Amino acid sequence: MPRVANPKNLKDVADPCQLITSQQLQELGASDPRPGKTESGVPKCNWKNDNLAMTLTTYGAQGLDSVYAQRNRFGNSQETTVSGYPGLRIASFSMSCGVYVGVAETQVFLADVTVRRDVRPEYKDRCVFAEKVAGMVLSNLPAVN
Repeated sequence: MPRVANPKNLKDVADPCQLITSQQLQELGASDPRPGKTESGVPKCNWKNDNLAMTLTTYGAQGLDSVYAQRNRFGNSQETTVSGYPGLRIASFSMSCGVYVGVAETQVFLADVTVRRDVRPEYKDRCVFAEKVAGMVLSNLPAVN
């Protein structure tokens, strides 16, 4: 299980929509943030338009180890590193890809993207694009004090 060398703090993030700046959203081609929760009550944010759907889900009490324990349910998962942080790519469909990123021992987030129309060259590789989103989130997360 890969370790997190420089932990970040997700526990104080109540609204995952705040983890991507408006400038970053413009760069990604995303818009219209909608905060919400998963069925199990975990905070998430959705961005949707005609070309792209993104979801960012923050798990402040779950580590990457628990994601790795469920690897076989994801099917074709692949270990990765995003900006120096350990991650796991999960590709659910040809149009989408998600990446879990461990930011502390018991904190992880999921950046999931679905490309509806390939209007930008960067949309072609969904997993590389999901990792770009995850990298932006990492750049905005505070370090653990």
